[in-house]
Amino acid sequence: MERVNVGIIGCGRISDLHARGYLGNAGARIVAVCDAARERAEQKAREWGAERAYTEWARLLADARVDAVDIITPQRCHEEMALAALGAGKHVSVQKPMTVSLASADRMVAAAERSSKVFKLCENYLFYPPLMLAKRLIDEGRIGEPTSMRIKFISGQGGWTVPDSAWAWRAEEHRRGFGMQTFDHGHHMWSVAYHLLGELERVSAWIDSVDGKIDCPAVIMWKYRGGPRFGVCDYSHCTALEIPTDYYANDEWFEVTGSKGFVQVVRCTGRINQGPAVRLFSEGRWCDLPEVESDWASGFRGATDNFVDAITGRAGPVFTAREGREILKIDLAIQASARLRKEVELASFTDPAPSDGGAPQSEAS
Repeated sequence: MERVNVGIIGCGRISDLHARGYLGNAGARIVAVCDAARERAEQKAREWGAERAYTEWARLLADARVDAVDIITPQRCHEEMALAALGAGKHVSVQKPMTVSLASADRMVAAAERSSKVFKLCENYLFYPPLMLAKRLIDEGRIGEPTSMRIKFISGQGGWTVPDSAWAWRAEEHRRGFGMQTFDHGHHMWSVAYHLLGELERVSAWIDSVDGKIDCPAVIMWKYRGGPRFGVCDYSHCTALEIPTDYYANDEWFEVTGSKGFVQVVRCTGRINQGPAVRLFSEGRWCDLPEVESDWASGFRGATDNFVDAITGRAGPVFTAREGREILKIDLAIQASARLRKEVELASFTDPAPSDGGAPQSEAS
């Protein structure tokens, strides 16, 4: 295959970063786009040099020129589109989270494993260079045996313009019990926790809201499988704080502590913390580290490059459908823990997705 011909389904705000990845890859080109809004589909086709703009995703899947599809739509749409794409003989990348229930994920996993095509869950944080460097340092033993992980998430005002339509579907997901921050954005956090330190055993969560719309503040804790190893994520929403960022109005930082030191990634989506993006304290001193790119968009370049490399046989997909299901299970278990107000064991968790009105009960209620 000389070049992978990509079709993008869903031309919302985040699609610009996916498209930038394909446009910067000599082994790929965007040949078709689809969005329910015709004007937006046609505009993105012009911007990205695509030959065709569709308003019906089934027509894009019927386009013989399309080798692979990148599905960037609301989570509840993923299963139908992904199964149809595999059935049409397309390679598939699905935006996280992969779907909204474990039963739905099981159907997607089964279809992906029956297919000869690549199925990949797109998780850009795993390709964010500072987090990639942190993983390498951990794997090399620079902090000794890891024992704990801390994640800080903070959101506020500012950032890039997000269309009202994008907020509308997220608000609907929140009403159904899938929080904008702890479920949708949370997938990034739990993916990083899983990728850096391994499988989770149990979770416990408290999720509230300061405005009735955004599921913050929240505190999520987890225990890793085997040995004394724990993690905690603190979510805060600051209604009057301007976040310095080129993207969404939030930022995150991460810290993993081990037996002989700790490593920090001090920024991600935003630019609250300045200076080197990765810091390592080991054996009693701060260590010099190579400079790495810390623009959040670089993770999307890595994720799209991985999709193209998987299709052409140069790499395996990160994440697979089965790994995506594992992160979804963590995501759903966290929502269930907050809703039921109890610790949830992942090995026995089979709770279906929350129904309408199933959002976590406020701690203040």
